[in-house]
Amino acid sequence: MGVVPTVDPAPRERRGSGSIVLVAALAVMLVMGLATWLVAAPRANAPEPASLNGTGAPAAVPAPVQRVSHAVTYELSGATGALNITYVAQGSEIAQVADAATPWSISIDHVSTAGSAQYFLLSAQNAGGGTLRCRIVVDGKVVSEASAAAPQGVVRCSKSMS
Repeated sequence: MGVVPTVDPAPRERRGSGSIVLVAALAVMLVMGLATWLVAAPRANAPEPASLNGTGAPAAVPAPVQRVSHAVTYELSGATGALNITYVAQGSEIAQVADAATPWSISIDHVSTAGSAQYFLLSAQNAGGGTLRCRIVVDGKVVSEASAAAPQGVVRCSKSMS
């Protein structure tokens, strides 16, 4: 009796191994996407993040500063002219004119923060005899008037407004 040698059967082709890798990769991507969504999704019970103002709510953004504009006209009138004219220009800047013939005037657009106090001033020295008059007009309304009749006298108009 003889021994029958065993013969290995022909190797089988592995079919479907590429499909298994593809399915496994898709499963990993699905799990990672689901985990990311769960971590990043807002939670209904989650506390609000803390803020610098000590409350749970984020700090409020300050409202923009509102600006107010006034049309201001400074006027001098008289027979002999004016010396050392001083007035409040833009903001709180002081402007001066050494001398001017009368009538003299200047108009400015005075811009300021809403609700802040505003101060308007015009003063001048009488250049000679006669009466020197001053007047301040804000937004079309006379807010201050004065006069000085003495030679070399000083006339002053002023108004403080909110």
